[in-house]
Amino acid sequence: MSQFRFASRAFSRLPTPLRLVLGVTLGLTFALPGHAQSAPSAAPAPDVIVFTNGDQLTGKLLREIGGSVTFHSDIAGDVIVTWDKIKSIHTSQQFAVIQQGQHVTRKTADTDVAQGVVQVQDDQVKVATGTGGTTKDIPVKNTQYMIDEATYGKEVRRNPSFKYGWNGSITGGASTVEATQNSRAFTGSVALIRRIPTVDWLDPRTRTLVDFTGAYGTVSQPGSATIKTNIIHFDAEQDWYISPRFYFLVDSSFDHNYSQGLDLQQLYGGGLGYTVMKTPKQELDVKFDIHYEKQKFFLLPNIAPPVSPSKNLIGADFGDTYMLKLPHGLVFNQGAVITPAFNESNAYSAVATAGLLFPVYKRLGFTVSTLDDFLNDPAAGSKKNSFQFTAGVTYTLK
Repeated sequence: MSQFRFASRAFSRLPTPLRLVLGVTLGLTFALPGHAQSAPSAAPAPDVIVFTNGDQLTGKLLREIGGSVTFHSDIAGDVIVTWDKIKSIHTSQQFAVIQQGQHVTRKTADTDVAQGVVQVQDDQVKVATGTGGTTKDIPVKNTQYMIDEATYGKEVRRNPSFKYGWNGSITGGASTVEATQNSRAFTGSVALIRRIPTVDWLDPRTRTLVDFTGAYGTVSQPGSATIKTNIIHFDAEQDWYISPRFYFLVDSSFDHNYSQGLDLQQLYGGGLGYTVMKTPKQELDVKFDIHYEKQKFFLLPNIAPPVSPSKNLIGADFGDTYMLKLPHGLVFNQGAVITPAFNESNAYSAVATAGLLFPVYKRLGFTVSTLDDFLNDPAAGSKKNSFQFTAGVTYTLK
């Protein structure tokens, strides 16, 4: 209160013209719309989907892809239904409607794609384009994709940052035994993929793949030497597409396998890839590269000779990756690579993987997988083949 009296006395001592200027300025400032207390804006009305049997849901229209409409309801969650089961859809959202056979790229003009508020009625998608109040009618049978305006603009017009578009999974497992023998085992894997653009209705431009698997374990018993297992694999690949199916690639991989006496195997190469098959349920890629490879082995006790010589190799990779989406949310992944060496015919290797993901709850799942690693020239005294079977809890990234 004392501060208010002081300010009031100070204001009254100012010259009259200055008091008038300050008074008008303050009055205009608080009278401007930006300073007025604005009424809260009304929330948009929910979307409504009406089915051919008369039932209806309120919520939000998400998308349509290949004749399947995805609609979110707070009660029912995400509902996927085909056009023949839908009588009408009412929404105030704006969508881009891509028709059958229409090829959309970053160079496609906005006027070539129907965009605006959509309504579905009488087997027609009615798009209010906003051009002179006109509406474009598109038969639902000709509607290949219906994409919300924000997603369309982000995927077609913007250049995403490196953090955008990552998907993948993280898996971990562990076991312990306390008995005459004490054992510990830990397994983990990370599989990441980044596709740009992230949607199937645009041609791919780039793809980044990162994979890591690790297994560590010990078995100990009083009076005996501890037995150790330590297997680590890491690989990364960057793809640049020159057509919807054909791409150039650069890749690298690093392997450490105590069971085979392999201290470090490192590989750097570049090559070509081709997508043989790509559907919403499965995808098959084949790849080929030319690379430099270096193998370094452990100094193993009680083995003659005590260490295998390091090798510098020029070789090639021939491989494939395959993904299949099964009913009930199951996902099967498979990969195989054969690696011959040109300058040492005996120094070839191969790796094969397979895994099955079982969904459990939301992003959590259960994974069983195998990894078979064959090294034709392991360290002296080591087996050529190393086989792993792992099971663990998986968290899927979105």
